Amino acid sequence: MGKSVETPNWQHRLVRFDTPEESSYDGHRRPAPSWDRPKGEGPADHNWEIDQRHMETGTSVTLLATVHQPDERLRSLAEAQLPELAARYRALTAFCSGSTHAAILDLLHRHGASVHVDDRASAGLDHIGHVRRKALRAGLEAGTSHLQMCDFDRALHWVAHYPQELETVLAEITQYDLLVLGRTERAWATHPPYQAETEPLFNRVFALVTGLSWDVGAGSRGFSREGAEKLLELSQEPTIGIDAELPLLLLRSEGFDVGFRACEGLEFETADRFGAEIEAAGGYGAWEAEMSAEPARWVYRLRVALLIAKAAVRYGGSRETP
Repeated sequence: MGKSVETPNWQHRLVRFDTPEESSYDGHRRPAPSWDRPKGEGPADHNWEIDQRHMETGTSVTLLATVHQPDERLRSLAEAQLPELAARYRALTAFCSGSTHAAILDLLHRHGASVHVDDRASAGLDHIGHVRRKALRAGLEAGTSHLQMCDFDRALHWVAHYPQELETVLAEITQYDLLVLGRTERAWATHPPYQAETEPLFNRVFALVTGLSWDVGAGSRGFSREGAEKLLELSQEPTIGIDAELPLLLLRSEGFDVGFRACEGLEFETADRFGAEIEAAGGYGAWEAEMSAEPARWVYRLRVALLIAKAAVRYGGSRETP
């Protein structure tokens, strides 16, 4: 049986460790996702006027959107929300898979994005680390002091339903070299079971390694230019395990500010582009039940959890035990 090496003291690297106000979710009732709330209920109906103070901070941030959209499902949402999204950033960079639909690429170009298309049609879990690093390099070309990397579909959902929170997050990104953006308890509870019951496993392992109760796999984080450049020097993880590797690398490096923020806007967003299927199934609950009954979805998410958890152990200074 293998032995564990001494775990580093991660807390002394943690210059800032922010958490939002306690969630109102009581743990007993699954909250309605923002697209399923009655009109007039919840953050979806916030005033869309952009706060000038946050905008002044946001102009130092580039949105680095990672895009894998092989069909046009997201087109109508992107047409409606991309102007609002782009207005909050100094620049918009899109790093797209080689199979991203031409209509999505055209839309990004029309809204002023610097579009980079990967030579792979789709990276797959085993190669996402390479894609993340290529995306970071592309984002740095914008020349701003900070970047926010975010999955494109998540970013559109965020600005549509939680614009004020997004503005606050942009202001906070500029205070860090790496700000890991995760999900609140309520946002977690909007995810279907095959995610809500598997993805916490990698966060549990990350917490065992570091003592930090962070959600490291929500698809978004903020970087300073210096933090991104340092990570590009150090990062080697080829798989989706890079989501654990990146914070661990900077936590063990001197002179970098690393933190975490849980966000409502990172709730489940996939339903945004499956309106017809949800209606055909008889409603969101029935559609979710159909998806959650597919074994392959569970296997895929278990593999995501395994790869991120293994990376947390590998880069966190512990040895895997058989």
